[in-house]
Amino acid sequence: MENKERPELLTILCILTFIGSGISILVNGFLFLIYDQIRDVFEQQDSYLLFGSEIDLSFLANISSWFFLWMGLAQLISFSGALQMFQLKKRGFHLYAIAQITLLIIPKLFIPSLPFPFLEMMISAVFILLYYKNRQFMS
Repeated sequence: MENKERPELLTILCILTFIGSGISILVNGFLFLIYDQIRDVFEQQDSYLLFGSEIDLSFLANISSWFFLWMGLAQLISFSGALQMFQLKKRGFHLYAIAQITLLIIPKLFIPSLPFPFLEMMISAVFILLYYKNRQFMS
């Protein structure tokens, strides 16, 4: 059996995915667990100051806690896909790509008033494309 070496770009992409997805898994899991307390806070006050600008977070009081669970699960699949690609397994690419598409859809299902996620879509597309270009090193 041939011992394949992982390209540096693939390593960097995987590490970035581990960081982003890992933090998102933790945050979404935490928010799912304490959502009732968060909802109580948002029902009392619906706007906050952030860097001198008023930000309206009232929509958070109206979404289901399941939103955070589904987002966390999709991030877990993304993390799993990146881990498999880190181990040079092609199936990880498919898991990652499906998870990223799912992460673009879930917010629109739970929060229809959100604007089109153009930036998120572009970042996902760049990562998927770069992972795709590295599939030749995977088995």
